[in-house]
Amino acid sequence: SNLSHDLRSPLTATVACLETLDARWSADPARADDRQLVAMALRNTRNAARLVQSLGDLAQLDEPEFRLRAELVDVGELVADIALRFAERAARTGVTLLAEPAEGAEPHALLDIELFERAVANLVDNALKFCPAGGRITLRAERVGDQVQVSVADTGAGIAAADLPHLFDRFYQSRQSVAPATGEGGKGLGLAIVKRITELHGGQLAVRSAPGQGTCVTVSVAAAGTAPMLDLAPQNPTALPGNQAG
Repeated sequence: SNLSHDLRSPLTATVACLETLDARWSADPARADDRQLVAMALRNTRNAARLVQSLGDLAQLDEPEFRLRAELVDVGELVADIALRFAERAARTGVTLLAEPAEGAEPHALLDIELFERAVANLVDNALKFCPAGGRITLRAERVGDQVQVSVADTGAGIAAADLPHLFDRFYQSRQSVAPATGEGGKGLGLAIVKRITELHGGQLAVRSAPGQGTCVTVSVAAAGTAPMLDLAPQNPTALPGNQAG
């Protein structure tokens, strides 16, 4: 946690400097080669900054004194908002992204809205990395018995059976960890954060996938009125900064 905090500031400053150079040279054809070098440095620095952010977030989520700051949430509305947030990125990569309306009872749950949004956003971010142009990502929130289930399904390449048991393990990188959409490898932290947030809410994770058949990840939490006593705090002194996918 301390190391993540110490690294965050210099990385942020480096990103800002590189962005300034890129903007200054954008209209100068003579700087084309320099801009390529800056773009490479900027991409790698941003990746490092995301990694440091994720490490810091996991450290905070693991702290014994960490407490949820829960409230009653319309999960269907939350999922629709997340879909809108990623709509532009999906359109740029040629992927159809939509949130299907809930059927039956409204899916309400007692959640730490910032943390739960982070978990679902991480799942969408991961799906976008592995879903090719022309693919489809579907978000759904629904009440199923005494649970609210949020699923993120994609039509990507799917996951090998040998990798499924380790999908949410920290630092685990599958043989398919290089994302076709970005050409970048995963660090095994984004899905680990999803797992930890789900655990803090007393929920469960399920994955359905097969090579060539896409992937569906489902997060299940207790529906409003049925939730066990969560470990809550009126104010969360260790709240995670931002809601960036990691």
